[in-house]
Amino acid sequence: NYRGISLLSSISKLFEKLILSRLLEFANQNNIFLQEQFGFRKGHSTIHQLARVTNIIKRNKSVSKTSAMALLDVEKAFDNVWHDGLVFKLHRFNFPIFLVKIIKNYLAGRSFQVYLNSSHSETFNVDAGVPQGS
Repeated sequence: NYRGISLLSSISKLFEKLILSRLLEFANQNNIFLQEQFGFRKGHSTIHQLARVTNIIKRNKSVSKTSAMALLDVEKAFDNVWHDGLVFKLHRFNFPIFLVKIIKNYLAGRSFQVYLNSSHSETFNVDAGVPQGS
């Protein structure tokens, strides 16, 4: 059960960083992230989230309130990203159309081959998921 790594040129990596910075800038300026969202946000680490949850539990305990927590870990979440669904969400949150088109085109028409020693597999289309290693 392996997940392929995308090997990108330096120009592609630079382009991705530029697009990511534009996406994050728009998301932050428009308060798209919930206050409770700590993953994938600068200055919001797992440690910060753990401290926040611990403080909530302590506060509730000090006033004799019960605390409950539901945790969700989506297995292979990045492998299963539905491309059309992602584009729909970007539209729904009113991301600039040029960014939506870039993301849509970036994910469209992807394929892969497996190389092992001196042979390789047939080409497979990638209909879901986002590249790892980019």
